[in-house]
Amino acid sequence: MPKPVVPRYFLYGEPPQTADDGFLHLEELDDRSRPAAWRIRPHAHADLHQVFCIRQGRGTVTAEGEETTFAAPCALVVPAGVVHGFVYEAGSAGRVLTVSDAVLRGLGRDERAFAALFEGVRCLALDGTAHLDAALDGLDRERAGAAPARRSALTAHLTLLLVELARLADARASDGPTRLAAHARIVARFRAAIEEHYRAGLSLEQYCNRIGTTVGRLRVACRAVAGATPGQLIADRVILEAKRSLRYSDLPVAEIAYDLGFHDPAYFSRYFSRITGSSPSTFRRAD
Repeated sequence: MPKPVVPRYFLYGEPPQTADDGFLHLEELDDRSRPAAWRIRPHAHADLHQVFCIRQGRGTVTAEGEETTFAAPCALVVPAGVVHGFVYEAGSAGRVLTVSDAVLRGLGRDERAFAALFEGVRCLALDGTAHLDAALDGLDRERAGAAPARRSALTAHLTLLLVELARLADARASDGPTRLAAHARIVARFRAAIEEHYRAGLSLEQYCNRIGTTVGRLRVACRAVAGATPGQLIADRVILEAKRSLRYSDLPVAEIAYDLGFHDPAYFSRYFSRITGSSPSTFRRAD
């Protein structure tokens, strides 16, 4: 298996490991940022989603090369797998909630807004942090205790937190919620299959066989949920990995092409240029 071009951690600075299905972690923002001189270098978490509740300070988050400034009070949502890094103002304060993908998928089965919340990096401005703090305080108490029905209490506090965030993100109800939920499940399976096989150059029919749907249904679902064709979602993932390799490694363009399943580096360069508007070499020099 190719070596990742950016560090992948469990929690920041910790060696990768598989998270327990019920993994949930809460810590103060400065636990890791202060010792790192308020600079968290680009990294990713394979199966852990994060919410940063910033109550004091400001900074910059860079996600997949896109830079966004933020200022307290705000909440930052970072999905699993996204390459991200931070530069904080010294003395910034807040809390960081880390949740396993299994936990989020379990809650998202009944509430589409939760899954939608983690479809991309978000910066949500807050009027204050009282509502989020109340849910985080509840999570913290239950994590530290051993009272009866502890797991249910943790789920309840986490659900309230996600409800607050989803409403802040203005997740909109669909005119056809049952149909949209079905589309969302298809697209979620498709994205998972892409993540596993994007280097293999599978056909659309092969993807559909793996996720148990038809090409026609997949196309409708992708349009409804992602506003894109299945081919675009596959291409987006290939290009994302190409950009990561160009941005974070010194690998030759030809080696990157072969790693991504292209047999002809020249075709890879044309493919990259057609989608991004610049050649791989130009992208690397400009980044």
